[in-house]
Amino acid sequence: MIGQTTTEGPPGDGDLHGGWFLLALDDELAPGLTPLTLGGVNLIAVRDDDGVRVFAATCPHRGAHLGYGGKLDGQCVVCPFHGKRIALGDRSRRWSVGEVRTLHAGAALFARLSGDPGDDRGFEQAIKQAAEELTFVAAVNQRVAVPAEYVVENAFDAEHFSTVHLVPAVRGMRVSMGEHDELVIEGEFRTKAPPWEKERRLNFASRFVARAYSPHLVLTELGTAAAPYTIITGAVPDGTGSVGRVVIGVRPDQKESLPALVHGARYAFDQDRVVWDHLDVRAPQRYDAADTSVIAFRRFCAGFAPAGVTS
Repeated sequence: MIGQTTTEGPPGDGDLHGGWFLLALDDELAPGLTPLTLGGVNLIAVRDDDGVRVFAATCPHRGAHLGYGGKLDGQCVVCPFHGKRIALGDRSRRWSVGEVRTLHAGAALFARLSGDPGDDRGFEQAIKQAAEELTFVAAVNQRVAVPAEYVVENAFDAEHFSTVHLVPAVRGMRVSMGEHDELVIEGEFRTKAPPWEKERRLNFASRFVARAYSPHLVLTELGTAAAPYTIITGAVPDGTGSVGRVVIGVRPDQKESLPALVHGARYAFDQDRVVWDHLDVRAPQRYDAADTSVIAFRRFCAGFAPAGVTS
């Protein structure tokens, strides 16, 4: 019960959750085939002049990873183990692998691993709209020692902003469910004005609105209501921890602020890593009244079906 000491299991204990992931950054994807791993799911990205598509990478014949030594041949991959031609996404063929739903927005490649339509939570609509208005650039690509859910949970951990990131004042931080059952937290930071703001006052009000669309993906708007910028934070399980990625989206008239925003995102991520890389994720989770939003996030995670992609 909130307001009393309580214990609950840490995030990331069960099966890989479904929903959307920030699967890769653009500079990670080579022309042709790129092997990818998402938790225990093997994937391949196929990049050509038409864009990027993602498929299951486990050969249906004997289980080889098609991304390591496989050769692209038209709409097939020649398996590196026995040379069979494995069709990409054509389930009418005897040997084939399934395609994964993806979205590409600037420097970010998103993938959805779930057969449950409810696990979209409005993300596809939100990112398509954002991509029409914003330029997205890569800011962070780092491995951390904690499960992926801890990285996204940070947006809902209202107390840590003052302690870890030294935000002088955090106000509001109200949690609610969005129109598409995404989890939303809204509040305000009071800080020194960032370098791109003309008024260099000390008591600068920055609106904070974060929307978690899955246990592994959160889209955050910061800045003034008239001139917000967008930060998308994702984390992909890698078997022993996770890989955290951050992209930043700005409007055309905000591009001059990008270097400072990228630097700030990297600095903030490194501040969090000091905690994450030494965190005992098996320690009892003892909540109090200040952890309302964290509890809401963990319950949100529990509502997602296990991830899966048909090979």
